[in-house]
Amino acid sequence: MNALRIYTLKNQAMADLYFNVHWQRHLISLPKYHIQVDNVQLEQVNNADKPCRVFAWVHTENDDDMEILNAKYMQSDDFKADMAGFEMTAILNVEEVELKSAIDL
Repeated sequence: MNALRIYTLKNQAMADLYFNVHWQRHLISLPKYHIQVDNVQLEQVNNADKPCRVFAWVHTENDDDMEILNAKYMQSDDFKADMAGFEMTAILNVEEVELKSAIDL
């Protein structure tokens, strides 16, 4: 399964912190849960107080169920360590969009 995850954070500063610190940790821990990260990008907004998004392109092998893998990860000590020191209420929304590649057709 291929997916785009969109994380909406309360402002640019929190998005910068999430992107530069916590996503760097996710890059190491997510593969342990069979979730591969293809790319992560940070939106740049004109108003520092405006919500800001982080976009992550991820995939699983062999049509693994992303929802099940993600639940295992989010209940793990790895996830807790990845997010240590981060104010979770700064994440306003998480959306996951399942994607299909033209190459896969």
